[in-house]
Amino acid sequence: MITVLFGGSRPEGNTAELTRYTLDGLDYTWVDVTQYQFNPVRDVRHEDYYIESYEDDYKQLIDLVLESDTVIFASPVYWYSISASLKAFIDHWSETMEDKDYHDFKSKMAIKDFRLILVGGDCPKVKAKPCITQMKYSVEFLGGELKGYIIGTAEKPGDIKKDIYALDRAREWNEELGK
Repeated sequence: MITVLFGGSRPEGNTAELTRYTLDGLDYTWVDVTQYQFNPVRDVRHEDYYIESYEDDYKQLIDLVLESDTVIFASPVYWYSISASLKAFIDHWSETMEDKDYHDFKSKMAIKDFRLILVGGDCPKVKAKPCITQMKYSVEFLGGELKGYIIGTAEKPGDIKKDIYALDRAREWNEELGK
C-alpha cells in the first residue's frame, strides 16, 4: 500500500501535479496533511509519564502510515524545509515513541519504503539539500532509510511540466513502484 503525505498549500499545485504524475495508474492513498489538526508536541522523555491519548488528528494518520508499505512525503520547499503541516506530523513521532500502545513503532517504521518529492522555484536542486538531510536523518533515527527523492523546479502553476529531469525520475519511480 502506497500512502502520500501531501503538505502543500495548493492541492492542484506543482508538487501535487508531480506526485500524481509519479503515481499515475498506481493504487495509492492521498492524505492532505494541511487538512488535519496537530496539537503541539508533548515531550515526556524525561518525565515519569507516557503518552496515552491524542486529542488531535495524529493517531488516525500514524495508523495509516503504519499500515503502508511505501510512504511518500510530498512538499513544496518552504524556507529550505518541508511544509509546517508535514513537519508537525513528523514531530509527533516523538510522542509515538513514548506511547505504550506503539511499543514496536520504530521497528515498523524501519521497514517502510520512504521517499520524498520536493518542488521549489528558487534553485531547489541546491536549496532543498537541507530538507533532504532533515528527512534522511528523521527516517534514519527510526532505523529506516530514505530510499530516494525527486526535486522538481517550478515557480508558476504548471511549470513542473517543463522539468524534464523530475518527470523522468517520476516515470522511473512509477515503474519501480508498479512492480
